[in-house]
Amino acid sequence: MAIIYTGTVLAPANNQLAAWLKFQLDVPATFSYTVLKRTTSQTSVDFSFTSSELIDDTTTEIKIPVIGLYANYNNQVQVIFKNQAGNEIFNSTIQVSTRDQIYREATIFHLNIEQNDPAKFASVWGNSWLMTTNCDGYDQNGDLRCYFAQPYRNQMLRTHDGYFYIGSDEDEHWYGRRFFKIDILGNEILEYDLRDSDGNLYANTHDLAWDSANNLYMIGNDIPDRSTSTMRQDAWILKFNEQSGKMIWAKNYTRAFDNASILNNSPTNDAHLNSLSWIPAGSENSEAIIVHTRSAGITFGVSPEDGRILWTIDTGGFNPQFPEDQSVINISTTGIGDNENGGHTVLVTSNSAFSSLTDYNAGKFVLSVFDNRSCITSDGQPVIRPIDADADAAKQYQTLEARVLFYAVDLTARTITKAAEPISLASARVPQVTDFMGAVFDHNDNYTIYTNHARSFFISDASGNFIATIYDLICSLDGYPEFPGECYRARLFASNELTALINVGFDTANN
Repeated sequence: MAIIYTGTVLAPANNQLAAWLKFQLDVPATFSYTVLKRTTSQTSVDFSFTSSELIDDTTTEIKIPVIGLYANYNNQVQVIFKNQAGNEIFNSTIQVSTRDQIYREATIFHLNIEQNDPAKFASVWGNSWLMTTNCDGYDQNGDLRCYFAQPYRNQMLRTHDGYFYIGSDEDEHWYGRRFFKIDILGNEILEYDLRDSDGNLYANTHDLAWDSANNLYMIGNDIPDRSTSTMRQDAWILKFNEQSGKMIWAKNYTRAFDNASILNNSPTNDAHLNSLSWIPAGSENSEAIIVHTRSAGITFGVSPEDGRILWTIDTGGFNPQFPEDQSVINISTTGIGDNENGGHTVLVTSNSAFSSLTDYNAGKFVLSVFDNRSCITSDGQPVIRPIDADADAAKQYQTLEARVLFYAVDLTARTITKAAEPISLASARVPQVTDFMGAVFDHNDNYTIYTNHARSFFISDASGNFIATIYDLICSLDGYPEFPGECYRARLFASNELTALINVGFDTANN
């Protein structure tokens, strides 16, 4: 009985801090590996993976996808194989050096993480990675553990069923003319066809969602700048077959924004769809993709069947008539409390803190909102203008510190109310002012918050108690030239999410 190590392939695809370790098996076995923590740091951490899949092919060489290598280091990777009875049959430590690799200028190799709640920090962050728009990933010690040689400018930061979804950077970094499903090593599994049945080419931007049939939805655009066109910027939703990458339909919402108002710091004709989420069919018997528009402050649900608008919420408080010339359910906002202003990542949250307000069968769910408080008066009113008008320099506005809002939606009662007090960032040591971009995402029963222009990252519980803070540049300086040191989004990839990515990486390598 023997397990034979046959060699290493460093960076077999775009992820430079990943490798294939190759083995020959003569018996069915399972494996696990640990990238051992650096001996040069007392606070560094192991990264471990355990496969639950029995490898029963003993005729061909297998490749184990190892991720989480340290940059500029002679990594020690401990690999263990066990037979079907659970007995250890191989245990060896293999050296994988990354010292000869070349990294982008201004790559950040270490982040300083402040543990606001040390008792919770290790368990909440755990084996997760902080991932940025450039696909740079950092562990709980702040060490770089994932690095893509050719950054995709990934606005979405979305994974699904063990795959990473990512746009290209050929045209403008805000818009990807090509779009891929990849594995965590960077192997391209599928390229999506961004042309419709008439041959019109689109670009992807901002966000993704999936429906109950596993179809993919993408916010899109047809040319990078629509400010002088009768069609409005970021006003498309594109639906794709997840398996083939073919477009099913493309829906433009330009006409729905006729006579709408937008924030005065928005470009002319800027519809600016920027968030996608999903809810199953409930009491209204209407599965929906939830869409949010930054500039117009509107959250609305569309049908997966054809993209028609099903219901709408004036979450910004200045477009109660939306959509123009359509008869849809309009959700009352009289109980909303605080209106969002230039919001981002308006997403359905599954945090157990809101379990009493969540019942999909009854059409009840809670939205978490990153509220930029982007363009408002001193007394908190939105500063707006018509969508087809140029910015009005006479209208003075300010941007206040960002916060996180929670809205409880009841589609049956047709109401939206405040679900909890906002998460305030006012106690942060650095003012968290970010008029554009930023994000809040679920992380198990906590939230990760990224403030973009303020260049800060927080982990918070639903009550606003901070567990960790990073006041740092969490994107390399060449990420966005006009916003040095910033990136569109950042969030934690949870341990189970990384496990799913590695499992797919194994399948990709061996099939």
